[in-house]
Amino acid sequence: MGRKRKAFVHIGLARSDAGLLVPALAEHAATLEARGLRNPAASPEEMFRAAVEIRRDHRAWGYRRREVEGTWAEICRRAHKGRDDVIVSQERLAAANPAQIALLLDGLAGFEVHLVVTARDLGSQLLAAWGAGVEAGRATSFSRFCRRVMDPDRSHEQAQRFWAAQDLGAVLERWRSAVRAPDRVHVVVVPPTREAARDTVWRAIGEVTGVRTADLPLGEHPATTPDVVGLAVLRMVNQAVDGRLPAHAHAEVVRRYLSDGSRAEAAAPALPEERRQDLLTVGERWRKELAEGGYDVHGDSTWLLPGRSDPGTPAPDQVPAEERLATATSALADVLVEVTRLREHNLALEQRNAKLERKRRKLKRKVAALG
Repeated sequence: MGRKRKAFVHIGLARSDAGLLVPALAEHAATLEARGLRNPAASPEEMFRAAVEIRRDHRAWGYRRREVEGTWAEICRRAHKGRDDVIVSQERLAAANPAQIALLLDGLAGFEVHLVVTARDLGSQLLAAWGAGVEAGRATSFSRFCRRVMDPDRSHEQAQRFWAAQDLGAVLERWRSAVRAPDRVHVVVVPPTREAARDTVWRAIGEVTGVRTADLPLGEHPATTPDVVGLAVLRMVNQAVDGRLPAHAHAEVVRRYLSDGSRAEAAAPALPEERRQDLLTVGERWRKELAEGGYDVHGDSTWLLPGRSDPGTPAPDQVPAEERLATATSALADVLVEVTRLREHNLALEQRNAKLERKRRKLKRKVAALG
């Protein structure tokens, strides 16, 4: 009897993998498949739609149900073909509830399922989640976001949504109960610096899957450090836009000009010192849960504890006005250049359409004359 095939499912936590895994799997898809590890998702967008289908939140993302229905089944159909092990990655799956987890795992029946969970310190995750909310159109300050999320009662919807996807111990317990094998739950603890994070995650994927990754170079993928200046400007823009843009525009357009954290010089914003003890308490709890859970842990669990910001680093809500002005000016210049390009493109299309319309009318008159 042959070896049972394995399915590796990276479920998040959201924005914890240094922005690496999805683009790296796509970049090295051919080499990884030659080494026995295949990604059955045709594209990251297809896997995202599968996660939306599993989570049943298509309306929140602007999809009709028929646009996502059957996406996960199609990915699983491809996964069952061949003899390779398979791997998929979609960080929105971390927040799945038990019924949704069961639905996802049902499609992988016959595989030996392994979960991969990437995790960073809570401070970094708070910044990432707040930044994602601003990119989605919210204007909430970081201090208010922290008050809502760190409230022990978790009464605010932002707190409930955050902890469903970011409470490492609870996420691991939900998924472990479904997999029923803690040694098949692989936790990759991600170090705080970007380059170390990328190397750690990529090396751990090789260790978990048994497929060599160390010799596969990492391209330039977006950083996970929020551009605190761009986000400060974007918060003001969101207030001025006041809901007049569709939600997807913030991810597809606004982020491109105002909050893209891929700038090499973008420094991690400072965390409020008064939150340090709360972050430390959660980090220590997570370390204990990892130690007692029987999970396969890669990396140093002390990386789950909050670090200290460099002196002079601006807090998210305290970006100097001159820095905001410089970023806003640069973004406005980029927008004007893009608007001009689009206007010229539209004018060319209008002229082409007018020419085709004249030809159509002329042809119609000729046909009429022949009749």
